[in-house]
Order: sequence, then C-alpha cells, then structure tokens
Amino acid sequence: MRKIYILTDNERKNSVKVFLETAQPKTKKKFEFMKAYLEDEKNILCEPYIKHFGTERYKELYEIRLRSARTMVRIIFYMADNNVILLHAFQKRDRKDTENALEFTVKLLNEQKAKALNPMENLEEI
Repeated sequence: MRKIYILTDNERKNSVKVFLETAQPKTKKKFEFMKAYLEDEKNILCEPYIKHFGTERYKELYEIRLRSARTMVRIIFYMADNNVILLHAFQKRDRKDTENALEFTVKLLNEQKAKALNPMENLEEI
C-alpha cells in the first residue's frame, strides 16, 4: 500500500493542505476517492485519473485530475520510494495555469531536495 504525504513548509503556506481544507464538499469527496485509488498499488497511474508529464523537464511529476462542480482541480505530485508526495494544488481555468503550476512545482521540488537532509523531514502523512 502506497503512503500519501503532503509537503509541508514553514516558510510558505502549503497549497495542498489549504486547498483541501477550503474545498467544496464534492471536491473533498472526489479527492478521498482519488486518495484510495493512489494508495492501492494494484492501480495503474494513468489517465483519466492521473496524468504523467512526459517532457524532460517535468518527467518526475504527475497530476491528479478531478472535475467537480464545473471546476477542474489539479494536484501535482511525484513518487518517492513508491510513495506519493503531493506538492501543489490549483484550479485549472486555462492551459497557462498548468504551465505556471508546473514551473512553480519544479522550483519547489528543487528547493526541497536541496535543503532537506532527511527526505521525510518536511512531509506530513494524510
């Protein structure tokens, strides 16, 4: 069974945690379904629920794809030791939202890798 973690950072608000706490009930319910889907190692991480980014710059990253209340919700994550690390959540309104979120996430991930002596140091299991 995979474990799911949220990256926590004392210097800035954690977008995933705040996003999930303030999400509409229908979005929360769909996220709980996706969480169970991700935890089960028998499930293949592929569309329509999960998208793996194939370009070289983003090859470590995946996104959870939710559609709820006429809103497309995306949560970008990466895999570490067969565990899921949720990095960034946002509402997708147009194509540039994903591009901007990917750039932000790559920067966040690189910062995290550079400053963490213990890879599990800034992670909170959900």
